[in-house]
Amino acid sequence: MTSQKKMLLIALVAVLFIVCLVTLTMNMREKKMITSDTDMLVENTAVHLIEHDGVQVAYQNGLPIPEFSTWKMNEERRQYISLNGEWKFGHEDDINCPQADLTCSDTTYDDSAWSVQPVPASLDLAYDNKKYQYTFGSFWFRKVFKVEQDWNDKFVKLNALGMGYHSVVFINGTKVGVNEGSATPFSFNISPYLNYGEDNIIAVQIIRRAHDHEDVGALPAGGFDWWDYSGITRDIYLEATAPQTISKVIVDASPLKKRVRASVVLLNYSKEAATLDVQVHPGVDNIEAQTKSVSLGADEVKVVGFEFDAPDIEAWSTESPNLYQLTAEIINGDRLITQYGAIDVEVGDAKVLVNGSPEWFKATNWHDENKESGRSMSPEEYRAEIDVAKSASANLIRNAHYNRHPYAYEYADQIGIFVMDEIENYWLSEQAIGHQLYEKGLSREKAIAMAWNQVNHPSVIIWSVANENTPNNTTHLAWFNDMRDAVRLVDPKKRPVTYASNTQHHPVDMSMSAADIIGFNQYYGFHGGESEDYGAEQYRKKLLEIHERYPSKPIILSENGTWSSLGDRAREQWQAGNFAAHWDVTVTYPFTAGYTFWNLKDYRSKMEYTSRDPQRLSGMGMVDWNNRSPKVVYYYFQEATDRGANRIMNPRFERGIEEWQVISSTKQQSVTPTEEGLQLTLNASDSIMLKQNAFDLLAGKYVLELQLSSPEDAVAGKIVLKSSYLSGGSLEKTFDSSGSIKLPFTLTHNGVTSVTVQLQFEGTKANEQIIIEQVNLFPELK
Repeated sequence: MTSQKKMLLIALVAVLFIVCLVTLTMNMREKKMITSDTDMLVENTAVHLIEHDGVQVAYQNGLPIPEFSTWKMNEERRQYISLNGEWKFGHEDDINCPQADLTCSDTTYDDSAWSVQPVPASLDLAYDNKKYQYTFGSFWFRKVFKVEQDWNDKFVKLNALGMGYHSVVFINGTKVGVNEGSATPFSFNISPYLNYGEDNIIAVQIIRRAHDHEDVGALPAGGFDWWDYSGITRDIYLEATAPQTISKVIVDASPLKKRVRASVVLLNYSKEAATLDVQVHPGVDNIEAQTKSVSLGADEVKVVGFEFDAPDIEAWSTESPNLYQLTAEIINGDRLITQYGAIDVEVGDAKVLVNGSPEWFKATNWHDENKESGRSMSPEEYRAEIDVAKSASANLIRNAHYNRHPYAYEYADQIGIFVMDEIENYWLSEQAIGHQLYEKGLSREKAIAMAWNQVNHPSVIIWSVANENTPNNTTHLAWFNDMRDAVRLVDPKKRPVTYASNTQHHPVDMSMSAADIIGFNQYYGFHGGESEDYGAEQYRKKLLEIHERYPSKPIILSENGTWSSLGDRAREQWQAGNFAAHWDVTVTYPFTAGYTFWNLKDYRSKMEYTSRDPQRLSGMGMVDWNNRSPKVVYYYFQEATDRGANRIMNPRFERGIEEWQVISSTKQQSVTPTEEGLQLTLNASDSIMLKQNAFDLLAGKYVLELQLSSPEDAVAGKIVLKSSYLSGGSLEKTFDSSGSIKLPFTLTHNGVTSVTVQLQFEGTKANEQIIIEQVNLFPELK
């Protein structure tokens, strides 16, 4: 090579190096502008993180995202105006509201012809006799409210807990902000737009897209299997504080380390600097408050950290949901009370450890709706829904597939039930995932907001950032990593981050390598796969494959279930049998951390498969839609343990006597359901037989167990088990004096079968009483 060519090559390399360096520098500057800007009044309206004093603070619309537990409007040092109640309402087809100039937001616009409708409400159900269930486009809401003159020197926020999908908010004709998404709370600073001491007008435009839309920038990006409730669906209110205010407190309480840490996010919404004394009391016995002096510049945000030794703090658990109230206050100024619980969570060696002990999640998915209110439920209605899960002995609910009203988390904290929280990254294609990751960023915004808003709830045990998207590509892996890392930046507890993988249809998924817990959705034997054994062996094979690939990761079956209709006993039993088969596989292995049934209750959907039903219901609930009445699978789920699923309708069940067919031989005998079980009353020479079928048993080994109690020394009678797949067609065993009987048996057949259980008793004296406390039929797990 000539010296001239060498010089040209060196020059070319130098130029390329300079270009790369300049490009890298520009990218770094651009990234720094987005993530490290410390000015309060930034133009970036997206949810993003800014570090203050070593703590990542979530911003939106130019301000730290505030605490939304104030929806109860009971903080004594703050002032509130509820905007719940009557609003004027109109749809674009019924009102004169040109899109070009948005005259519907003007203060002089005449809305006298509009209807009056309630807020919050799901307009699908509440307005004009369900007229708008299938109506899309632009909906308008208007309301007049008055702000007192003394609010003029305060910082005033508009807090909305849920509206959309796409919402635009106007105050006195001026657009103050835009929000995308229906389930995540948001807040706007409206101080500059108010008329103090006078009437004000708020106008909200809700843009509802068609359910089957295709939009790579939206979440979800296409069709989805739940109801798209629209409108101002959750509480909306104004909150006024002093200019120097506490936006939020992040609490990290550890029962293992006996420590409470608090990060107090302070905002000085003023053009003048201020020096404040900030005091924090953790609300734990035998701990004194701490006070720190803080200097804040004009329009400045700071985070002040506090740490307390807490030897007397008690752990939060599902059995003992201990809660504390931390009080943070600016002396002679603003105050914010934050409820929290002490909990530690870590993942390792294929286990989820809660407060230092392995936890197994008996879980159910649920949708945020009921037939009366849609997604605009009252606290009483939320309690009724969540209580169903608790009464079914679930210890975790998965918030499929979006965030809930703040009250849902508060109630979960209160009654002691774990929560897997989730956002709307649902059925995204690789193209949509790439668009979110590299361009729009809404997926990351929702992940940040979820962690920020729910960070203090001890019930929230797992963060889920996606459901059934297109996996096994580097784009999906980078997308998950981006959201996981953002959540970890917000959450000081570093609770595990997962997503629900569509493993059945995408058997290989490289993103599992990055998840703290592997979430596994599967419907083998129902949506694809063999149905002869409910797909149980296909599930077992795939479960073992995943464990072999990722042996250190715990696996949660995050979805599994089937359809049934209340009252169709054959279908109910098929649903229960399917549950039992998949539950038994799940609890067999030590590397599983939970089973999550789909779904708690029947739910509404606009998918084609519901079009034949007038209510558009998917019947996959363990209770029905109309009255939350239990189906057979509810009882199966309720009694399922780490031994497997119990196939017998136990005498303690609500259905009790209805499940056991009673065959009487004399009139003197009686069968009475009691809290202890089924009480039998017999006289001498009386006999009684009870019969029940255990349906849909797969081939394998089982054991039938009976527990009786009686004041007598012995009970005369026997247990008889009948099936065409038993040797001789039946097995029987006489009751012993202890009242405890175990009868093992083996079924060898293809597919599923049933067995008949008969209990036969004979009276030996007058007014003899026997209580059948338990009848259980469990598998012998492999």
